[in-house]
Amino acid sequence: MPPRLVDSQCCLRLRQCIYYNKSPAFSTSSATYAHIPPESPKFIDVPRLVQPKQPFPIRMKGVLPAPRKIIPRAKESRKSKASPEYLAAVSPEPLEDKTTLADDEFVSWKARLSELRRRNLREGLTELQQRQQDYDRKASITSAAKSRIREKLLYAPERDDVRLTNPSVLSTQRPTKHRALSDPNRAARLAVKNQNVANMAAMREETRRNALHTLYVNAGDFITTDKQLDGVIDRAFDDNSQFRNDSSEGVNIWNLGYPETVQELLGKVNKRGRQTALDSAEGNEIVTRERMKKIGEELTGGKMLEER
Repeated sequence: MPPRLVDSQCCLRLRQCIYYNKSPAFSTSSATYAHIPPESPKFIDVPRLVQPKQPFPIRMKGVLPAPRKIIPRAKESRKSKASPEYLAAVSPEPLEDKTTLADDEFVSWKARLSELRRRNLREGLTELQQRQQDYDRKASITSAAKSRIREKLLYAPERDDVRLTNPSVLSTQRPTKHRALSDPNRAARLAVKNQNVANMAAMREETRRNALHTLYVNAGDFITTDKQLDGVIDRAFDDNSQFRNDSSEGVNIWNLGYPETVQELLGKVNKRGRQTALDSAEGNEIVTRERMKKIGEELTGGKMLEER
């Protein structure tokens, strides 16, 4: 009879149940991060902000220089870099051939390197010159083709499908492509415009001359020194100055009374409001005086002095 293994099988089943039913209470990662290895920085779940972080531009240290043009545009006073004269000047031939020296291998090796550098320089400049010419030729051909296509599209007539399906603008109302209409009165019109410009210039010159003359005439009342300023202040505010009398109103500021209001000035001009007997007898004396002054200025050709 074979031995009974009931107890051993029960223990094995219990161990399997305990192994597969372990509690995940001490796990540091969720099921989502189960595939992340422990050495990864994302192994531990760290809360992150909902709003994304603003990426800052990468700071480029230093400034790259502008690439030098190897084959510049040829000028009249400068030879091409692929010309034999330039190649002979930039890579001159040695005075003595030392490439086949048998007694000195180092000198022979240096001579062979120099010959190789000269050959590479000449071939490189020649090929670069040829490449630049090919590029310029292709660019000119492309530019000419684009110009022809543009001219063709610019001056091409309107397509029939556009002309027949365009209900808003009639073909008779569209501007025709022709030169401007001839103007038979162009010379006379330009002469009138030139005369108008000359008249405006003369008017501005006359206005400027009148302003300068007015400034010159009124310059006698300008206060330019401290002594003149003290004299004007004394005459206006000193109590010993001339007071109002029968022949003059005086110049003292304290005897002139209150200054006139705007309403009183408007009433005096419009002959309204309360007027005294002198005001009624004055009539149009002020207006007449102004008119006589303007007439005198027109006759004399200059500004007249104000009454002081």
